[in-house]
Amino acid sequence: MLISFKTSMKTTTTTSLFSKFPTKGRVAALWLAAASALTGCGDIFEPTISEICESHSEICLDLSLDARCRAERAEIIRLRYYNQDSIDEAYKYPLLLHFEEYLVCVEEAQHIEHVKRKGKEATRLKGVITAQREIKRLSRETKNSLDPYLSYYHWTRYNDKDAFHRFERYAASNRVSDPKLLVELASVQIKTDQERTVNTLYRALSLYTDSDNIDVSIFYSLASMGMDKDNFRLAYVWYGVAEYYDERLNETQRMQLGKKYALPVEILDNIVDEIVSSLNSATFDADSLKLHKI
Repeated sequence: MLISFKTSMKTTTTTSLFSKFPTKGRVAALWLAAASALTGCGDIFEPTISEICESHSEICLDLSLDARCRAERAEIIRLRYYNQDSIDEAYKYPLLLHFEEYLVCVEEAQHIEHVKRKGKEATRLKGVITAQREIKRLSRETKNSLDPYLSYYHWTRYNDKDAFHRFERYAASNRVSDPKLLVELASVQIKTDQERTVNTLYRALSLYTDSDNIDVSIFYSLASMGMDKDNFRLAYVWYGVAEYYDERLNETQRMQLGKKYALPVEILDNIVDEIVSSLNSATFDADSLKLHKI
């Protein structure tokens, strides 16, 4: 939910600024890329799902075999196949997320009535049971994992406080490279520590590789925290950045803020331009931009 600056010049920071971001693509891609690199062949000689199931039937037999949920099932099969002997448990994070998606799919498919082929209901029930069992098993195995993403999983899925603190420490040591996960962390930090929240959001902004993907609520949240701390320069700057990325916002409120508090708007506008330029070029660095001195 975006913070509205139009309602009040002194907006109270809320704790519902962010949304859930289950993320698996990056981690899964890394594991599949690593597997391909080991073979030296890449995608050209990558086995098909049919070939994997033919040579390693145990990987596939507990999943539903009908045409529905094929994409979700394929992701699970490939992760299982490429990590059969892995001693690193990082792949279990994308595997858990794929099982969650697969479970949703097979549960929906199970409710579709088949007049001519009732047998499909049985294989889908098998898929539901497998997904539920595997999510429980993987969750049990990774409860105390030191992997940042698995710690994030246990925090967001089970409200595990120990996992949250582990994830927070990983984030502070720059071991979390997904900006969406850091935005999720900031949504909790903002309740008790705004300074830490600002640092987390700055770190998140530094990780975006495409400015089109940036969550604009970050800008509003930073501006709102500036207002809460009576740091009107900070608020002015981040509302200026928000204007660039959110076409729904015009400059009226920002200009009123500058006038009301006699801010050095020319200097601050230059800072806005520098931030926007760095975000567009994926080179954002709060220290280089000296944002902590605003």
